[in-house]
Amino acid sequence: MPEIILIVDDTPANLGVLADTLGSAGYQLMVAEDGEEALAQSAQTQPDLVLLDVMMPGIDGFETCRRLRARPANKDLPVIFMTALTETADKVRAFEAGGVDYLAKPIEHEEALARVRTHLTLRRLRRELEDQLALKERFMRIASHDLRNPLCLVLVAGDLLRRQPPIAAAGNLARYVETITDSALQMRRIVDTFLGLRPPTAADHGPASPVDLNLLAGAVARQHAQAAEQKEITLGTDLAEKLPLAKCDASLVYQAFTNLTSNALKFTPRGGRVTIRTLALRGRTRVELHDTGPGVPAAERGQLFREHARISVRPTAGEESNGLGLAIVKHLVESQGGTVGADFPATSGSIFWFEVPVR
Repeated sequence: MPEIILIVDDTPANLGVLADTLGSAGYQLMVAEDGEEALAQSAQTQPDLVLLDVMMPGIDGFETCRRLRARPANKDLPVIFMTALTETADKVRAFEAGGVDYLAKPIEHEEALARVRTHLTLRRLRRELEDQLALKERFMRIASHDLRNPLCLVLVAGDLLRRQPPIAAAGNLARYVETITDSALQMRRIVDTFLGLRPPTAADHGPASPVDLNLLAGAVARQHAQAAEQKEITLGTDLAEKLPLAKCDASLVYQAFTNLTSNALKFTPRGGRVTIRTLALRGRTRVELHDTGPGVPAAERGQLFREHARISVRPTAGEESNGLGLAIVKHLVESQGGTVGADFPATSGSIFWFEVPVR
């Protein structure tokens, strides 16, 4: 889509020549003959750059620029002044009003085109940088949260191993080591993603591959077995017999899977039950986490899957909860073209689920 330039000048000849030059270069143009008209037009259609005359009837260019830049939507709008004023004080006024550059009249139109291109390029680069920084900041929050889950599983396995008598510990050594290894590998995947090797957006990582969600479910159950054991929760699986392969990124879906499982264990009371279920639907595969916890009050359910959502229900053994886990699940699953949700049976408990496309 062509970038939009607003030209503001009360001299028709100047408007015509600039319009010809910039229109021929492929830009979409808006024109205004005074400041008030410029403000009205820019309120209706957001320009990407403004060429602004200084001396005009009504409000001058300096005041027009100040009013334009006062609008939140125009915080990075480049304004280039067009002026016959040559005094240093006038140039300083132009920059103080919010201008980024100026063109001396009579305008050399090749110079005008070059400056327009330069400032539009700078604006695009600045926006791209801001988007990248926002993405990095968001993923830093994701990584810092999700590293806690596998680290906690490592600590739980180590603690259980330490507490058991030597004979019992020797018998359980293999499965404790497996939990520690699986958790460490998961932590490495999260770190690799954070370092940019696997950016967490659908557009950036490679094509989705066929994934057996039943295998992932079994791996997640094994990885969380000791955490469930420590809380005396029965952690089981109920897997579909004929589950089509999902079309997704296995590591990102596994990360979402572990978030839901960790969340279910946090909010299920001691002696309760958590079940990982897989289902085959038309064109989709579905994963459900059933728990026997207290559920979520109806008035608070709209906050689920939002960052830093705070609900009145708290983890049942004092575990930490910062309101990021479900928002991360939503981000990871939606990056794979999937959907997330939660259901609350009339009896008790919760069912948190996600669906991803099939191969």
